[in-house]
Amino acid sequence: MGYSNSSKLNKVELASDTGSIPFWLIPRAAEVYQVSSDYLLGLTDEWQCTHSEALQSKIEKAIKKSQSIQDNPIRQLYTQISAVESAVSINLQKTAEFKELVTRFRSLNPSFDTELRLGAKLLRMADETTQEAAKIARQLAKSRDSIKSAVNI
Repeated sequence: MGYSNSSKLNKVELASDTGSIPFWLIPRAAEVYQVSSDYLLGLTDEWQCTHSEALQSKIEKAIKKSQSIQDNPIRQLYTQISAVESAVSINLQKTAEFKELVTRFRSLNPSFDTELRLGAKLLRMADETTQEAAKIARQLAKSRDSIKSAVNI
């Protein structure tokens, strides 16, 4: 309670020295004894603090507001990742179509392997591009899912 010896506190508790009770002691005592200040002052017989429910409600609202403020940038990041994921998905589809087109061109042109310069490199690049786009799509999906579970989107 802030006293260096218990005799002064004992006088306050027994109401034998009511003329020297400092104002700061009332809310501190109410908190320590878990009663209302009105009860300590004799203004009510209700010892329970009626303001605790209102205070708890205010605290809960403040916590929800704080969470909302923290969640908004995360939700924006989720939206951006979803948009990039969609673009990568389209890129993956187009890359696969390109690879199929090159493969079909190769089958229709028997001289592709022998006469077309850089033909092998073109096929290899089509394969690598498809694989890389698929890898990026998996990474984005994983990031999106972890954000989704963290914020309950």
